[in-house]
Amino acid sequence: MKKIRYIPYGYTIKDGTTVVHPEEADVIRMIFEHYIRGASLKEIAEELTLRRIPYTEKTAIWDKARIARIIDNTKYTGTAEYDPIIDEDLFEIAVATKAARFKAETAKDCEGITALRNRVKCGKCGYQMVRRVDSRRRTKESWSCENHACGFRVRISDHDLLERINLLLNRIIENNALLIPTRHQRKQDSPTVAKLQQEIDAHLQSDHPSEDFIISKITNIAAQLYIEANSTEMVTALIARKRAMLMRPQDFFNPDYFSDLVETISLGESGQIKIHTKTNTIISEEVPDNGSYENPKEENFSN
Repeated sequence: MKKIRYIPYGYTIKDGTTVVHPEEADVIRMIFEHYIRGASLKEIAEELTLRRIPYTEKTAIWDKARIARIIDNTKYTGTAEYDPIIDEDLFEIAVATKAARFKAETAKDCEGITALRNRVKCGKCGYQMVRRVDSRRRTKESWSCENHACGFRVRISDHDLLERINLLLNRIIENNALLIPTRHQRKQDSPTVAKLQQEIDAHLQSDHPSEDFIISKITNIAAQLYIEANSTEMVTALIARKRAMLMRPQDFFNPDYFSDLVETISLGESGQIKIHTKTNTIISEEVPDNGSYENPKEENFSN
């Protein structure tokens, strides 16, 4: 096995001739068979990585890109230089499966992007963001802030955006307590609470403020906050949690779940995504060690 691959996986050089590598050929056949039986590129890559099947001498890490290249490689059916590892019928079935999945996923992505329209906000200034497509770029899709003074833009494929939002939705479904707002997440105080606070502030400016007066007003504020929380936010949170309890984690973006739980999403620095729920809580992606969500080396492969 080579440290760096100069020939396709499944082959090796022996006495100056390209020949089939038996163990790797078995992996190739397994990949095609699993794929046409319904496994995704990601699932196959994760299985091979878990089993620590080496790709080269240096790595046993597999990803969607490597699996996709194998499924797309016509050399595995045999050429003048390469002996066949799989038959043409199996290859054609895999290619047809890939095309059908791509069509289905494209339709799902279109439906998902429709659900996002008018709900994507700029993480820097809060303005609406609009989706734009530039076919000349490797990642065609981007979201641009409509605030010309800001001009912030995030380039992210539809598939990647929906996949990452879905991970955040699944986090909420698995822990619906995330829908309960904390005090600092609640909106601006009501007029009643603001008036009571103003009375306290004004009283503190007097020469001899009364401790009993201040305690009384603070008690009134606490009671009012309790009433407001229970009559609005807490009731809303309770309803949202009830909905989330009936949901199950999804493999793909679910527009109905999104509409039920999410008010808006925001795209921030380095493409970080935050979900702003209908109960006024914020669910954020964890920032990667490199501080960036963009991976220019990774391509967007269909399952």
